[in-house]
Amino acid sequence: MIRPATSADCATLAKIDAVSNPSPWSVKQFESAIESRTETVLVSETNGCLSGFIAWQSVCDESELHLVATAPDFRRQGIAAALLAQWFQTASTQHITRLFLEVRESNEAAQMLYRKYGFAECGRRRDYYSLHDDRREDAVLMDKAV
Repeated sequence: MIRPATSADCATLAKIDAVSNPSPWSVKQFESAIESRTETVLVSETNGCLSGFIAWQSVCDESELHLVATAPDFRRQGIAAALLAQWFQTASTQHITRLFLEVRESNEAAQMLYRKYGFAECGRRRDYYSLHDDRREDAVLMDKAV
């Protein structure tokens, strides 16, 4: 089941993000996103457990994906795909014309998933992300017309 996130979900969302993302959001960042009028945070529940989430921001006719993650025990079950499908559906009802996102250059699995749904690379932010060994990596910018 996919539903809007609530403030009661934020601690669990931060835990899922911490094991999924090298630069995770804090509980406070999730709370702020939930309270924002331009941001949407949805969660996936599986057997009563939060199994994943998605967060995006829509402004005018564009929508940017901020985060999508699946809890480790629930990966490879189509949860991220279902959450992305909800983003696409919401965008089409809100007259969004362009979806965009950024992803770490090293996150090839995510890039493949986004390409599967019609996203294409549209630019790069050189040396955007820090790595643990004082090196840096690019952010790959991707977009898709709705």
